[in-house]
Amino acid sequence: MPMTLSPQNQDAIAVFQQGSYVAVKELFDEHYTVLIDFATQLILNKSEAHHIVQETFIKLFQMRDRFNREADIKAFLFITVRNICFAYIRSENKKGSDQDVTWYQQSLKTTARYDAETLRNQALDDMQRQVQALPETEQRVFALLFCDQLTIPAVAGQLALTPVTVTQLRIKAIALLRENLIAADLFSIPLFIYFVAVYSGL
Repeated sequence: MPMTLSPQNQDAIAVFQQGSYVAVKELFDEHYTVLIDFATQLILNKSEAHHIVQETFIKLFQMRDRFNREADIKAFLFITVRNICFAYIRSENKKGSDQDVTWYQQSLKTTARYDAETLRNQALDDMQRQVQALPETEQRVFALLFCDQLTIPAVAGQLALTPVTVTQLRIKAIALLRENLIAADLFSIPLFIYFVAVYSGL
């Protein structure tokens, strides 16, 4: 029986807090499409909406130990998507609204493939190699933030960079990793979220 984050399944919150891939996949199945529609209505850019929602899920699973109720998880998802969308609207680097999102259909097919644990573990190894292929600075920032789980100010201090620069490098590292995984036919949205937010820090 699939896990659902509902009052009828009290163990589900514990599984979520442990950072299980099953929890990522369940939340993706339940909320991703609705959140994409919500974000697209706000920013009129479906491609960027995908990136915003993926970033929101990454933030959620990095903070998973703070959540004890399904209602709080759902509220966090919608509030965070809204806040990132508003920041996007205020930014001066908005991209056009007609970007291609054909990779999303590829991702759905890839996701089904990774229901098998053996293939999923192999893909995670491949994703780790893709991180090691990132440019040196982006790779270092990714490792410190997601593997060592340091804060942005701590990474800035260690690398003698400003927090703004670290944030920009974080965004660039995630974007490059996503692009490379799509090109390699390895990109699955829930597995990508799991890899960045959970697996890299194990």
